[in-house]
Amino acid sequence: MRKKVMGFLVIGVIAYIGLGFMEGSGSVAVNYISTGTTIDTINSLPPVELVKTDMHLTSAPGLRCVSAITVDNNTNQVLYEKRSEVRRPIASITKLLAAVVLAEMDFDLNQKVMISRWDSRASAGSRLKIGEKFFAKDLFYAALIASDNQAIKALARTSGVAYPEFIRRMNQTARKLGMDSTSVIDPSGIFNHNISSARDCVKLLNYALKFPIIKSALSTRLYEFRSLNHKRLIRVGNTNRMLKSKWNVCGGKTGYISASGYCLVNRMQDDHGADITTVVLGAPSNSYRFSETGKLARWAFENLDKKLADGGE
Repeated sequence: MRKKVMGFLVIGVIAYIGLGFMEGSGSVAVNYISTGTTIDTINSLPPVELVKTDMHLTSAPGLRCVSAITVDNNTNQVLYEKRSEVRRPIASITKLLAAVVLAEMDFDLNQKVMISRWDSRASAGSRLKIGEKFFAKDLFYAALIASDNQAIKALARTSGVAYPEFIRRMNQTARKLGMDSTSVIDPSGIFNHNISSARDCVKLLNYALKFPIIKSALSTRLYEFRSLNHKRLIRVGNTNRMLKSKWNVCGGKTGYISASGYCLVNRMQDDHGADITTVVLGAPSNSYRFSETGKLARWAFENLDKKLADGGE
């Protein structure tokens, strides 16, 4: 009797582990992926060091958000910060980390990907339908422009590595970039356990924008594509309203779940050569994340332009 019970237990354990590596089984993977994995397959890069500014700044604006930061990218100096090291959910900003992993894998954007039933789980608001096929490039753009959860999950699922390995690479990449406050458990950001800080988000966005495909997607205001088998036209608009601002927005990403509040990261430049990255986490409404970002950008550019006008002093 004991041998029979042990046999069932062994079979059960094997089946459970096997589920985690089957296509479309990410819900199991969440339970056993270690987000603190040591880097062993990705070469380390010197992490960007953010330092306190030595500028004489005007009074900073008051912000309605949990945490925020503004960095001068020409000097890596922090111009403004509010609880910038607090770890909290970042929602769909997580997709930037998934996009970086795909870009570093040299993922084939011309391959055809079918949306599965698993992709649709916990993916509210998607314009994609189960059974439709798309070019991977179209899903990549949909994930970053419209923050489509199904799109990024489908890309992670068909990336060429097992789903748990993809999540492991996301966490390895975060460590490589010096994002010591960051850990994730899925590529979409839908779960509360995708955690980071405002400081880490600066490093993530600035690195992500080094990849032309990511920069292109993050700066695209409107994108159209068709499903390959149903020929259905899909039109998606960028969730980042800052693309309509007076500044040159290199790229940015929104994020929202109830646990994170409204989040936004942006890299922007003005006509005088100033270059900043702003992060707003935990704003109380959709409109506030944009208005608070606007306040930070206006204040930062005024100070940086004055510095340039004074000869860099």
